[in-house]
Amino acid sequence: MIGELIPPPQLFLVIGHGEQLELLRRLIHISGIFTVVLSRVIGTTAVTLILFLLIAVYIISEYFRLHNRHLPIITTITNFSARREELSTWILCPISYAAGILIALNVFPEPINYATIAVLTVGDGFSSLVGTKCGRHVLPHNRNKTVEGSTAFFLSSLMTTLIFVNPIVAVLGSVVGTIAESFDTGKLENVIVPIGSGFCMGLSLLGM
Repeated sequence: MIGELIPPPQLFLVIGHGEQLELLRRLIHISGIFTVVLSRVIGTTAVTLILFLLIAVYIISEYFRLHNRHLPIITTITNFSARREELSTWILCPISYAAGILIALNVFPEPINYATIAVLTVGDGFSSLVGTKCGRHVLPHNRNKTVEGSTAFFLSSLMTTLIFVNPIVAVLGSVVGTIAESFDTGKLENVIVPIGSGFCMGLSLLGM
């Protein structure tokens, strides 16, 4: 039936394996926004402890995986969502991603910390989704990133940060996050984006 929703398992069958992989990675990335909800419900300290615990468990899982052992659930998710070239070594992006959320959550005051997490999770997630699927025009300073992806980063960041801060601060944080993400910073991207965005949003509030 035209317009009928495709259940998630069937959805993954009608798209290619490469698209499955990127979709899963980006959905995991965007889901980090729920740390904001958890922080409001159970507190920042509790969320911080949970993230540190998850990092520790993930490191153990990676050690097992590289020694042909299996940690239930985590190793399975890692094997499915990792790119083929990543499987032969330590996959550090989840650690840097969790570190970025930890920095945003604990370094910046409310509501800047929540807005910063939105930039990192939603902005970066949609940037990769749109850039991979629709990117046609590469950035002059980084041929691995596209104008379409950066535009998606800015717009999705802006719409989400507006939930937490005023429009001027939201625009500033989204612009800085977009610029930071557009450069080739490798595995440090998940740390540089929240530090730059959160710092600038915090300064802007001090000046108001």
